[in-house]
Amino acid sequence: MKRLIITLAAAATAAGASAQQSGGLLMDKDLLMPTDMIELSQTQFNFGTARAMAMAGAFTSLGADLSSMSINPAGLGMYRHGDISITPMMSFARSKSNAPEYGRNSRDRFSMANIGVVINAYEGSRSLISLNIGFGYNRIADFNYDYGFVRQNQGGTIGDAYARQLNWDGMSKNDFYNGGGSGDWNWNNFAPEYWNAALAYRGFLIDQTDPDDPGTWKPTWVAPNAGVDHYTMLRSKGSVGEYVLSVGANINNKIYIGASLGIQSVYQRKYIDYVEEYFYDTPSQNTPDFGNSGLDYQLLRWKLNQSVIVDGTGVNFKAGIVYRPTANLRLGAAIHTPTYYSLDRKFQSAAAGLAYANNKNPEDHEKDNVKPDKEGYISTAGDPNMTSPLLVDDGPNGWSFVSPTRLMFGASYTFGERGVISVDYERDWYNGIRIKDNPSGLDSQSWYNDSFRQNFKGSNIVRVGAEFKPLPVLSLRAGFGFSDSMVRDDEFPPASPVIKQTTYYGAGVGFVLARGVLLDLAYQYMSSKTTDYHLFYAEDKAGYTESAVYSTDINRHNVALTLGFRF
Repeated sequence: MKRLIITLAAAATAAGASAQQSGGLLMDKDLLMPTDMIELSQTQFNFGTARAMAMAGAFTSLGADLSSMSINPAGLGMYRHGDISITPMMSFARSKSNAPEYGRNSRDRFSMANIGVVINAYEGSRSLISLNIGFGYNRIADFNYDYGFVRQNQGGTIGDAYARQLNWDGMSKNDFYNGGGSGDWNWNNFAPEYWNAALAYRGFLIDQTDPDDPGTWKPTWVAPNAGVDHYTMLRSKGSVGEYVLSVGANINNKIYIGASLGIQSVYQRKYIDYVEEYFYDTPSQNTPDFGNSGLDYQLLRWKLNQSVIVDGTGVNFKAGIVYRPTANLRLGAAIHTPTYYSLDRKFQSAAAGLAYANNKNPEDHEKDNVKPDKEGYISTAGDPNMTSPLLVDDGPNGWSFVSPTRLMFGASYTFGERGVISVDYERDWYNGIRIKDNPSGLDSQSWYNDSFRQNFKGSNIVRVGAEFKPLPVLSLRAGFGFSDSMVRDDEFPPASPVIKQTTYYGAGVGFVLARGVLLDLAYQYMSSKTTDYHLFYAEDKAGYTESAVYSTDINRHNVALTLGFRF
Protein backbone atom coordinates (compact mmCIF):
# COMPACT_ATOMS: atom_id res chain seq x y z
CA MET A 1 0.00 0.00 0.00
CA LYS A 2 1.41 3.36 -0.98
CA ARG A 3 1.52 6.00 1.74
CA LEU A 4 1.48 9.69 1.23
CA ILE A 5 3.46 10.79 4.24
CA ILE A 6 6.87 9.58 5.31
CA THR A 7 8.55 10.22 8.60
CA LEU A 8 10.68 13.27 9.07
CA ALA A 9 13.49 11.15 10.41
CA ALA A 10 13.71 9.36 7.10
CA ALA A 11 13.29 12.56 5.16
CA ALA A 12 16.21 14.17 6.95
CA THR A 13 18.71 11.42 6.24
CA ALA A 14 21.57 12.22 3.94
CA ALA A 15 20.62 9.32 1.74
CA GLY A 16 17.37 11.01 0.73
CA ALA A 17 13.79 10.90 1.86
CA SER A 18 12.58 8.38 -0.72
CA ALA A 19 14.94 5.67 0.45
CA GLN A 20 12.98 4.66 3.52
CA GLN A 21 9.39 5.19 4.58
CA SER A 22 8.00 4.50 8.02
CA GLY A 23 5.00 5.58 10.00
CA GLY A 24 1.69 4.54 11.43
CA LEU A 25 -0.19 5.24 14.62
CA LEU A 26 2.76 4.15 16.79
CA MET A 27 5.88 4.93 14.78
CA ASP A 28 5.73 8.70 14.37
CA LYS A 29 5.03 9.93 17.89
CA ASP A 30 8.49 11.42 18.28
CA LEU A 31 7.52 14.21 15.88
CA LEU A 32 4.59 16.50 15.15
CA MET A 33 3.39 15.13 11.80
CA PRO A 34 1.40 16.82 9.01
CA THR A 35 -1.72 14.90 10.06
CA ASP A 36 -1.33 16.27 13.60
CA MET A 37 -1.32 19.82 12.22
CA ILE A 38 -4.42 19.07 10.17
CA GLU A 39 -6.24 17.74 13.25
CA LEU A 40 -5.34 20.90 15.18
CA SER A 41 -6.64 22.99 12.25
CA GLN A 42 -10.04 21.29 11.91
CA THR A 43 -12.24 24.06 13.27
CA GLN A 44 -15.84 23.05 13.93
CA PHE A 45 -18.26 25.94 13.69
CA ASN A 46 -21.17 23.74 14.67
CA PHE A 47 -20.25 24.55 18.28
CA GLY A 48 -21.09 27.79 20.10
CA THR A 49 -24.51 28.78 21.41
CA ALA A 50 -27.29 26.19 21.60
CA ARG A 51 -29.15 28.02 18.84
CA ALA A 52 -26.14 27.79 16.52
CA MET A 53 -25.54 24.13 17.42
CA ALA A 54 -29.15 23.21 16.67
CA MET A 55 -28.88 24.92 13.28
CA ALA A 56 -25.51 23.27 12.47
CA GLY A 57 -23.61 26.56 12.58
CA ALA A 58 -25.21 27.89 9.37
CA PHE A 59 -24.71 31.50 10.46
CA THR A 60 -22.67 33.15 7.69
CA SER A 61 -25.69 35.28 6.74
CA LEU A 62 -27.50 35.19 10.07
CA GLY A 63 -26.67 37.34 13.05
CA ALA A 64 -27.65 38.57 16.48
CA ASP A 65 -25.93 35.50 17.98
CA LEU A 66 -22.67 35.31 19.90
CA SER A 67 -21.47 32.46 17.65
CA SER A 68 -21.29 35.02 14.84
CA MET A 69 -18.07 36.41 16.30
CA SER A 70 -16.22 33.21 15.31
CA ILE A 71 -18.12 32.64 12.03
CA ASN A 72 -19.03 35.97 10.40
CA PRO A 73 -18.55 38.98 12.68
CA ALA A 74 -20.85 41.04 10.44
CA GLY A 75 -23.70 39.30 12.26
CA LEU A 76 -22.78 41.38 15.32
CA GLY A 77 -24.10 44.43 13.51
CA MET A 78 -27.66 43.03 13.63
CA TYR A 79 -27.90 43.44 17.39
CA ARG A 80 -30.26 46.22 18.52
CA HIS A 81 -29.53 45.61 22.20
CA GLY A 82 -26.94 44.21 24.57
CA ASP A 83 -26.67 40.48 25.15
CA ILE A 84 -25.03 38.15 27.67
CA SER A 85 -25.11 34.37 27.28
CA ILE A 86 -23.50 31.26 28.69
CA THR A 87 -23.59 27.76 27.16
CA PRO A 88 -22.50 24.68 29.12
CA MET A 89 -22.32 21.46 27.12
CA MET A 90 -22.04 17.72 27.70
CA SER A 91 -20.36 15.60 25.05
CA PHE A 92 -20.66 11.81 24.85
CA ALA A 93 -18.10 10.34 22.43
CA ARG A 94 -18.36 6.75 21.19
CA SER A 95 -15.86 5.08 18.85
CA LYS A 96 -15.94 2.02 16.62
CA SER A 97 -13.14 0.48 14.58
CA ASN A 98 -12.99 -2.20 11.88
CA ALA A 99 -11.57 -4.62 14.45
CA PRO A 100 -13.07 -6.11 17.63
CA GLU A 101 -13.28 -3.64 20.48
CA TYR A 102 -10.77 -3.70 23.29
CA GLY A 103 -10.89 -1.63 26.43
CA ARG A 104 -12.76 1.66 26.66
CA ASN A 105 -14.34 3.11 23.54
CA SER A 106 -16.18 6.05 25.07
CA ARG A 107 -15.44 9.37 26.72
CA ASP A 108 -17.91 11.75 28.37
CA ARG A 109 -16.93 15.36 28.89
CA PHE A 110 -18.40 18.53 30.38
CA SER A 111 -17.22 21.76 28.79
CA MET A 112 -18.12 25.36 28.14
CA ALA A 113 -19.24 25.77 24.54
CA ASN A 114 -19.81 29.54 24.67
CA ILE A 115 -19.77 32.53 26.96
CA GLY A 116 -19.82 36.14 25.89
CA VAL A 117 -21.25 39.62 25.92
CA VAL A 118 -22.30 42.14 23.26
CA ILE A 119 -22.65 45.84 24.03
CA ASN A 120 -24.56 48.29 21.88
CA ALA A 121 -21.93 51.02 21.79
CA TYR A 122 -23.62 53.43 19.38
CA GLU A 123 -27.06 54.11 17.96
CA GLY A 124 -27.69 56.68 15.24
CA SER A 125 -30.35 57.79 12.82
CA ARG A 126 -28.24 58.36 9.73
CA SER A 127 -26.26 55.88 7.62
CA LEU A 128 -24.58 54.25 10.60
CA ILE A 129 -27.57 52.81 12.43
CA SER A 130 -25.63 51.05 15.18
CA LEU A 131 -22.20 49.89 16.27
CA ASN A 132 -21.76 46.87 18.53
CA ILE A 133 -18.73 45.49 20.37
CA GLY A 134 -18.51 41.93 21.55
CA PHE A 135 -16.16 39.78 23.57
CA GLY A 136 -16.57 36.09 24.12
CA TYR A 137 -15.33 32.54 24.09
CA ASN A 138 -16.38 29.84 21.62
CA ARG A 139 -15.31 26.22 21.70
CA ILE A 140 -14.32 25.41 18.11
CA ALA A 141 -12.74 21.93 18.29
CA ASP A 142 -13.10 18.87 20.52
CA PHE A 143 -10.31 16.30 20.90
CA ASN A 144 -11.99 14.11 23.51
CA TYR A 145 -12.30 10.52 22.27
CA ASP A 146 -11.08 7.01 23.11
CA TYR A 147 -10.80 3.94 20.96
CA GLY A 148 -9.31 0.50 21.39
CA PHE A 149 -9.25 -2.67 19.34
CA VAL A 150 -7.53 -6.04 19.03
CA ARG A 151 -6.34 -8.09 16.06
CA GLN A 152 -5.54 -11.71 16.78
CA ASN A 153 -3.42 -14.29 15.00
CA GLN A 154 -1.51 -11.75 12.93
CA GLY A 155 1.88 -12.56 11.43
CA GLY A 156 3.82 -9.31 11.86
CA THR A 157 5.38 -7.71 14.90
CA ILE A 158 6.33 -4.08 15.44
CA GLY A 159 9.81 -5.39 16.19
CA ASP A 160 10.28 -5.99 12.45
CA ALA A 161 9.56 -2.29 11.80
CA TYR A 162 11.96 -1.09 14.50
CA ALA A 163 14.65 -3.49 13.27
CA ARG A 164 14.23 -2.17 9.73
CA GLN A 165 14.53 1.41 11.02
CA LEU A 166 17.79 0.70 12.87
CA ASN A 167 19.19 -1.36 10.00
CA TRP A 168 18.60 1.42 7.50
CA ASP A 169 20.04 4.15 9.73
CA GLY A 170 23.09 2.04 10.58
CA MET A 171 22.50 2.22 14.32
CA SER A 172 24.59 -0.11 16.48
CA LYS A 173 23.55 -1.12 19.96
CA ASN A 174 26.94 0.23 21.05
CA ASP A 175 25.51 3.67 20.21
CA PHE A 176 23.14 3.25 23.15
CA TYR A 177 26.00 3.11 25.66
CA ASN A 178 28.75 5.49 26.69
CA GLY A 179 32.23 4.84 25.38
CA GLY A 180 31.08 3.07 22.23
CA GLY A 181 29.53 0.23 24.19
CA SER A 182 32.04 0.00 27.01
CA GLY A 183 30.17 2.26 29.45
CA ASP A 184 26.70 2.69 30.92
CA TRP A 185 23.47 3.06 29.00
CA ASN A 186 22.76 6.69 28.08
CA TRP A 187 19.52 7.89 26.49
CA ASN A 188 21.18 11.18 25.58
CA ASN A 189 23.48 9.43 23.12
CA PHE A 190 20.75 9.25 20.46
CA ALA A 191 17.77 11.26 19.27
CA PRO A 192 14.21 10.66 20.56
CA GLU A 193 13.29 9.28 17.11
CA TYR A 194 15.17 6.12 18.15
CA TRP A 195 13.72 5.86 21.65
CA ASN A 196 11.04 3.33 20.82
CA ALA A 197 13.47 1.16 18.88
CA ALA A 198 15.91 1.32 21.81
CA LEU A 199 13.09 0.37 24.18
CA ALA A 200 12.34 -2.59 21.91
CA TYR A 201 15.96 -3.66 22.33
CA ARG A 202 15.88 -3.28 26.12
CA GLY A 203 12.59 -5.18 26.27
CA PHE A 204 13.98 -8.26 24.42
CA LEU A 205 11.93 -7.57 21.27
CA ILE A 206 14.89 -6.99 18.93
CA ASP A 207 18.64 -7.47 19.04
CA GLN A 208 21.69 -6.92 16.84
CA THR A 209 22.73 -10.48 16.08
CA ASP A 210 26.20 -9.53 14.79
CA PRO A 211 27.86 -6.97 17.14
CA ASP A 212 30.08 -5.78 14.29
CA ASP A 213 27.29 -5.35 11.73
CA PRO A 214 24.63 -2.65 12.44
CA GLY A 215 22.50 -4.12 9.65
CA THR A 216 21.63 -7.32 11.54
CA TRP A 217 18.81 -6.13 13.78
CA LYS A 218 15.84 -8.50 14.06
CA PRO A 219 13.34 -9.89 16.60
CA THR A 220 15.56 -12.56 18.12
CA TRP A 221 13.19 -13.81 20.85
CA VAL A 222 10.17 -14.13 18.53
CA ALA A 223 10.22 -17.08 16.14
CA PRO A 224 9.10 -16.52 12.51
CA ASN A 225 6.10 -18.84 13.01
CA ALA A 226 4.68 -16.87 15.96
CA GLY A 227 1.05 -15.84 16.04
CA VAL A 228 0.81 -12.23 17.23
CA ASP A 229 -2.12 -10.55 18.97
CA HIS A 230 -2.11 -6.74 18.71
CA TYR A 231 -3.91 -4.79 21.46
CA THR A 232 -4.22 -1.06 20.85
CA MET A 233 -5.82 1.69 22.92
CA LEU A 234 -5.71 5.41 22.14
CA ARG A 235 -7.04 8.07 24.52
CA SER A 236 -7.26 11.69 23.48
CA LYS A 237 -8.39 14.71 25.46
CA GLY A 238 -8.30 18.42 24.85
CA SER A 239 -9.90 21.12 22.78
CA VAL A 240 -9.41 24.40 20.97
CA GLY A 241 -11.14 27.41 22.44
CA GLU A 242 -11.23 30.83 20.82
CA TYR A 243 -11.37 34.14 22.67
CA VAL A 244 -12.83 36.70 20.29
CA LEU A 245 -12.92 40.49 20.28
CA SER A 246 -15.37 41.67 17.64
CA VAL A 247 -16.97 44.79 16.25
CA GLY A 248 -20.00 44.94 13.97
CA ALA A 249 -21.82 47.80 12.27
CA ASN A 250 -25.25 48.29 10.73
CA ILE A 251 -25.35 50.58 7.70
CA ASN A 252 -28.80 51.67 6.57
CA ASN A 253 -30.28 48.32 7.66
CA LYS A 254 -28.95 47.04 4.34
CA ILE A 255 -25.28 46.31 4.85
CA TYR A 256 -23.69 44.79 7.92
CA ILE A 257 -19.93 44.64 8.30
CA GLY A 258 -17.73 43.25 11.04
CA ALA A 259 -14.28 42.12 12.07
CA SER A 260 -12.90 39.86 14.78
CA LEU A 261 -9.55 39.20 16.38
CA GLY A 262 -9.36 35.60 17.53
CA ILE A 263 -6.91 34.23 20.07
CA GLN A 264 -7.01 30.45 20.34
CA SER A 265 -5.99 28.26 23.24
CA VAL A 266 -4.85 24.81 22.10
CA TYR A 267 -4.38 21.73 24.25
CA GLN A 268 -4.31 18.07 23.27
CA ARG A 269 -2.92 15.05 25.06
CA LYS A 270 -2.81 11.63 23.43
CA TYR A 271 -2.04 8.38 25.24
CA ILE A 272 -1.29 5.21 23.32
CA ASP A 273 -1.11 1.81 25.02
CA TYR A 274 0.06 -1.01 22.75
CA VAL A 275 0.60 -4.66 23.63
CA GLU A 276 1.81 -7.60 21.58
CA GLU A 277 1.38 -11.19 22.75
CA TYR A 278 3.11 -14.11 21.02
CA PHE A 279 1.74 -17.64 20.66
CA TYR A 280 2.98 -20.93 19.19
CA ASP A 281 1.25 -24.13 18.13
CA THR A 282 3.64 -26.40 20.01
CA PRO A 283 2.35 -26.86 23.59
CA SER A 284 4.64 -26.31 26.53
CA GLN A 285 4.26 -27.62 30.03
CA ASN A 286 5.76 -24.46 31.48
CA THR A 287 3.98 -21.88 29.28
CA PRO A 288 0.79 -23.66 28.13
CA ASP A 289 -1.00 -20.43 27.12
CA PHE A 290 1.81 -19.33 24.81
CA GLY A 291 3.25 -22.61 23.52
CA ASN A 292 6.91 -23.38 22.95
CA SER A 293 8.76 -21.45 20.26
CA GLY A 294 11.74 -23.75 20.21
CA LEU A 295 13.96 -20.80 21.15
CA ASP A 296 16.13 -20.71 24.24
CA TYR A 297 14.47 -17.40 25.17
CA GLN A 298 10.87 -16.82 24.20
CA LEU A 299 9.18 -13.40 24.34
CA LEU A 300 5.64 -13.67 25.74
CA ARG A 301 4.51 -10.08 25.86
CA TRP A 302 5.82 -6.66 24.87
CA LYS A 303 4.17 -3.41 25.93
CA LEU A 304 4.64 0.15 24.67
CA ASN A 305 3.21 3.34 26.19
CA GLN A 306 3.39 6.69 24.43
CA SER A 307 2.12 10.11 25.40
CA VAL A 308 2.17 13.32 23.37
CA ILE A 309 1.18 16.71 24.80
CA VAL A 310 0.69 19.71 22.50
CA ASP A 311 -0.32 23.09 23.87
CA GLY A 312 0.02 26.68 22.80
CA THR A 313 -1.82 29.56 21.20
CA GLY A 314 -2.97 30.78 17.83
CA VAL A 315 -3.97 34.16 16.42
CA ASN A 316 -6.22 34.96 13.46
CA PHE A 317 -8.32 37.72 11.96
CA LYS A 318 -11.82 37.49 10.50
CA ALA A 319 -13.79 39.92 8.39
CA GLY A 320 -17.25 39.63 6.94
CA ILE A 321 -20.20 41.30 5.31
CA VAL A 322 -23.95 40.65 5.11
CA TYR A 323 -26.09 42.32 2.45
CA ARG A 324 -29.87 42.46 2.63
CA PRO A 325 -31.19 43.17 -0.90
CA THR A 326 -34.78 42.66 0.27
CA ALA A 327 -36.43 42.60 3.65
CA ASN A 328 -36.44 38.79 3.71
CA LEU A 329 -33.21 37.84 1.95
CA ARG A 330 -29.70 38.03 3.38
CA LEU A 331 -26.43 37.25 1.61
CA GLY A 332 -23.26 36.86 3.62
CA ALA A 333 -19.55 36.28 3.09
CA ALA A 334 -16.60 35.97 5.46
CA ILE A 335 -12.90 35.32 5.23
CA HIS A 336 -10.72 33.87 7.97
CA THR A 337 -7.01 34.43 7.71
CA PRO A 338 -4.75 31.50 8.55
CA THR A 339 -4.32 30.98 12.26
CA TYR A 340 -0.71 31.51 13.27
CA TYR A 341 0.02 28.77 15.80
CA SER A 342 2.89 28.69 18.26
CA LEU A 343 2.96 25.33 20.03
CA ASP A 344 5.05 23.43 22.53
CA ARG A 345 5.26 19.66 22.34
CA LYS A 346 6.30 17.02 24.85
CA PHE A 347 6.83 13.35 24.03
CA GLN A 348 6.93 10.52 26.58
CA SER A 349 7.61 6.85 26.03
CA ALA A 350 7.99 3.68 28.08
CA ALA A 351 8.11 -0.03 27.26
CA ALA A 352 8.74 -3.39 28.87
CA GLY A 353 8.98 -7.02 27.88
CA LEU A 354 8.10 -10.29 29.57
CA ALA A 355 9.88 -13.44 28.38
CA TYR A 356 10.45 -17.05 29.34
CA ALA A 357 13.65 -19.12 29.32
CA ASN A 358 12.80 -22.45 27.74
CA ASN A 359 16.35 -23.73 28.25
CA LYS A 360 17.97 -22.45 31.40
CA ASN A 361 21.72 -22.01 31.24
CA PRO A 362 23.10 -20.07 34.20
CA GLU A 363 26.42 -19.39 32.49
CA ASP A 364 24.76 -17.84 29.45
CA HIS A 365 22.47 -15.84 31.69
CA GLU A 366 25.45 -14.38 33.51
CA LYS A 367 27.22 -13.66 30.23
CA ASP A 368 24.24 -11.92 28.67
CA ASN A 369 23.12 -10.24 31.89
CA VAL A 370 19.74 -11.94 31.48
CA LYS A 371 18.68 -13.70 34.67
CA PRO A 372 15.35 -15.54 34.78
CA ASP A 373 13.59 -15.80 38.10
CA LYS A 374 13.19 -19.17 39.76
CA GLU A 375 10.15 -19.88 37.61
CA GLY A 376 12.00 -19.08 34.38
CA TYR A 377 10.43 -15.67 33.64
CA ILE A 378 12.39 -12.61 32.53
CA SER A 379 10.96 -9.10 32.84
CA THR A 380 12.43 -5.67 32.27
CA ALA A 381 10.30 -4.38 35.07
CA GLY A 382 10.69 -7.24 37.48
CA ASP A 383 6.95 -7.56 38.00
CA PRO A 384 3.94 -8.77 36.00
CA ASN A 385 2.62 -5.23 35.54
CA MET A 386 5.64 -4.40 33.39
CA THR A 387 6.03 -0.90 34.70
CA SER A 388 9.17 0.83 33.48
CA PRO A 389 10.81 4.26 33.82
CA LEU A 390 9.32 7.01 31.65
CA LEU A 391 11.40 8.73 29.00
CA VAL A 392 10.52 12.40 28.55
CA ASP A 393 11.49 14.58 25.60
CA ASP A 394 10.72 18.04 26.96
CA GLY A 395 12.52 20.38 24.67
CA PRO A 396 13.33 22.39 22.72
CA ASN A 397 10.09 21.58 20.99
CA GLY A 398 8.75 24.83 19.57
CA TRP A 399 6.52 24.38 16.52
CA SER A 400 5.01 27.20 14.47
CA PHE A 401 2.68 26.79 11.52
CA VAL A 402 -0.26 28.49 9.82
CA SER A 403 -3.64 26.80 9.39
CA PRO A 404 -5.78 26.89 6.22
CA THR A 405 -7.38 30.06 4.90
CA ARG A 406 -11.19 29.82 5.15
CA LEU A 407 -13.78 31.42 2.88
CA MET A 408 -17.50 31.29 3.67
CA PHE A 409 -20.63 32.16 1.75
CA GLY A 410 -24.17 32.06 3.03
CA ALA A 411 -27.75 32.89 2.15
CA SER A 412 -30.81 32.97 4.35
CA TYR A 413 -34.48 33.75 3.89
CA THR A 414 -36.85 34.85 6.63
CA PHE A 415 -40.57 34.19 6.57
CA GLY A 416 -41.78 37.25 8.40
CA GLU A 417 -41.66 36.59 12.13
CA ARG A 418 -42.37 32.86 11.76
CA GLY A 419 -39.08 31.39 10.72
CA VAL A 420 -35.86 31.34 8.72
CA ILE A 421 -33.86 28.93 6.58
CA SER A 422 -30.11 29.34 6.09
CA VAL A 423 -27.53 27.66 3.82
CA ASP A 424 -23.74 27.98 4.14
CA TYR A 425 -20.80 26.91 2.03
CA GLU A 426 -17.25 26.90 3.36
CA ARG A 427 -13.92 26.18 1.66
CA ASP A 428 -10.81 25.33 3.73
CA TRP A 429 -7.46 25.08 1.91
CA TYR A 430 -5.55 22.39 3.83
CA ASN A 431 -2.95 22.24 1.08
CA GLY A 432 -2.04 25.78 2.12
CA ILE A 433 -0.84 24.84 5.61
CA ARG A 434 2.76 26.02 6.01
CA ILE A 435 5.21 25.26 8.79
CA LYS A 436 7.26 28.25 9.92
CA ASP A 437 9.50 26.84 12.62
CA ASN A 438 10.28 23.42 14.05
CA PRO A 439 13.02 21.80 16.16
CA SER A 440 14.27 19.71 13.21
CA GLY A 441 15.56 22.60 11.12
CA LEU A 442 15.03 24.26 7.74
CA ASP A 443 15.53 21.13 5.61
CA SER A 444 12.58 19.43 7.22
CA GLN A 445 10.52 22.62 6.90
CA SER A 446 10.51 22.32 3.11
CA TRP A 447 9.58 18.64 3.42
CA TYR A 448 6.55 19.48 5.52
CA ASN A 449 5.37 22.17 3.11
CA ASP A 450 5.81 19.85 0.12
CA SER A 451 3.74 17.22 1.95
CA PHE A 452 0.83 19.63 2.35
CA ARG A 453 0.99 20.79 -1.27
CA GLN A 454 1.23 17.32 -2.77
CA ASN A 455 -0.90 15.18 -0.49
CA PHE A 456 -3.80 17.37 0.61
CA LYS A 457 -6.43 19.59 -0.98
CA GLY A 458 -9.17 22.00 -0.09
CA SER A 459 -12.12 20.72 1.91
CA ASN A 460 -15.75 21.61 1.17
CA ILE A 461 -18.26 22.12 3.96
CA VAL A 462 -22.02 22.59 3.61
CA ARG A 463 -24.31 23.61 6.48
CA VAL A 464 -28.10 24.02 6.45
CA GLY A 465 -30.18 25.35 9.32
CA ALA A 466 -33.85 26.18 9.88
CA GLU A 467 -35.86 27.84 12.62
CA PHE A 468 -39.65 27.92 13.00
CA LYS A 469 -41.64 29.93 15.56
CA PRO A 470 -45.14 28.50 16.09
CA LEU A 471 -45.52 30.94 19.01
CA PRO A 472 -43.76 34.22 19.78
CA VAL A 473 -42.18 32.60 22.86
CA LEU A 474 -41.27 29.26 21.25
CA SER A 475 -38.71 28.39 18.55
CA LEU A 476 -38.10 24.99 16.92
CA ARG A 477 -34.75 24.43 15.18
CA ALA A 478 -32.94 21.84 13.08
CA GLY A 479 -29.72 21.65 11.10
CA PHE A 480 -27.41 19.51 8.99
CA GLY A 481 -23.74 19.76 8.07
CA PHE A 482 -21.21 17.81 6.03
CA SER A 483 -17.45 18.18 5.60
CA ASP A 484 -15.69 16.17 2.89
CA SER A 485 -12.14 14.82 2.76
CA MET A 486 -9.02 16.97 2.55
CA VAL A 487 -6.89 13.98 1.43
CA ARG A 488 -6.04 14.32 -2.25
CA ASP A 489 -6.37 10.60 -3.02
CA ASP A 490 -8.37 8.49 -0.54
CA GLU A 491 -6.95 5.29 -2.02
CA PHE A 492 -3.51 6.31 -0.70
CA PRO A 493 -4.13 7.47 2.87
CA PRO A 494 -1.65 9.34 5.08
CA ALA A 495 0.80 7.54 7.30
CA SER A 496 -1.08 8.31 10.51
CA PRO A 497 -4.85 8.66 11.00
CA VAL A 498 -6.72 11.92 10.63
CA ILE A 499 -10.45 12.68 10.50
CA LYS A 500 -11.29 13.06 6.82
CA GLN A 501 -15.09 13.36 6.86
CA THR A 502 -17.71 14.59 9.31
CA THR A 503 -21.50 14.59 9.17
CA TYR A 504 -23.61 16.25 11.85
CA TYR A 505 -27.30 16.74 12.62
CA GLY A 506 -28.81 19.15 15.09
CA ALA A 507 -32.15 19.86 16.69
CA GLY A 508 -33.26 22.24 19.39
CA VAL A 509 -35.87 24.37 21.02
CA GLY A 510 -35.84 27.93 22.33
CA PHE A 511 -38.01 29.61 24.97
CA VAL A 512 -38.60 33.21 25.97
CA LEU A 513 -38.84 32.85 29.75
CA ALA A 514 -39.44 36.50 30.48
CA ARG A 515 -38.75 39.86 28.98
CA GLY A 516 -35.07 39.77 28.02
CA VAL A 517 -34.49 36.21 29.32
CA LEU A 518 -34.04 33.34 26.84
CA LEU A 519 -33.38 29.63 27.29
CA ASP A 520 -32.19 27.49 24.36
CA LEU A 521 -31.65 23.73 24.30
CA ALA A 522 -29.83 21.79 21.59
CA TYR A 523 -28.92 18.22 20.71
CA GLN A 524 -26.32 17.45 18.09
CA TYR A 525 -25.08 14.18 16.61
CA MET A 526 -21.68 14.12 14.91
CA SER A 527 -20.19 11.21 12.97
CA SER A 528 -16.53 11.42 11.95
CA LYS A 529 -14.50 8.96 9.89
CA THR A 530 -10.73 8.62 9.98
CA THR A 531 -8.51 7.75 7.07
CA ASP A 532 -7.27 4.17 6.85
CA TYR A 533 -4.06 3.67 8.82
CA HIS A 534 -1.48 1.13 9.95
CA LEU A 535 -0.37 0.66 13.51
CA PHE A 536 3.16 0.59 12.12
CA TYR A 537 4.98 0.16 8.85
CA ALA A 538 8.54 0.47 7.59
CA GLU A 539 9.64 0.15 4.00
CA ASP A 540 13.00 0.41 2.27
CA LYS A 541 14.76 -1.02 -0.78
CA ALA A 542 15.01 -4.44 0.87
CA GLY A 543 11.28 -4.84 1.55
CA TYR A 544 8.57 -3.74 3.93
CA THR A 545 6.94 -4.53 7.27
CA GLU A 546 3.43 -3.44 8.14
CA SER A 547 0.47 -4.18 10.36
CA ALA A 548 -3.08 -4.69 9.20
CA VAL A 549 -5.09 -1.69 7.97
CA TYR A 550 -7.45 -0.02 10.43
CA SER A 551 -10.11 2.67 10.37
CA THR A 552 -12.11 4.30 13.14
CA ASP A 553 -15.46 6.09 13.36
CA ILE A 554 -15.92 8.62 16.17
CA ASN A 555 -19.53 9.48 17.01
CA ARG A 556 -20.46 12.29 19.40
CA HIS A 557 -23.70 13.21 21.10
CA ASN A 558 -23.61 16.84 22.25
CA VAL A 559 -26.20 18.38 24.53
CA ALA A 560 -26.05 22.12 25.20
CA LEU A 561 -28.04 24.73 27.10
CA THR A 562 -27.79 28.48 26.57
CA LEU A 563 -29.09 31.01 29.05
CA GLY A 564 -29.22 34.49 27.55
CA PHE A 565 -30.03 37.93 28.93
CA ARG A 566 -30.83 40.91 26.71
CA PHE A 567 -30.52 44.44 27.98
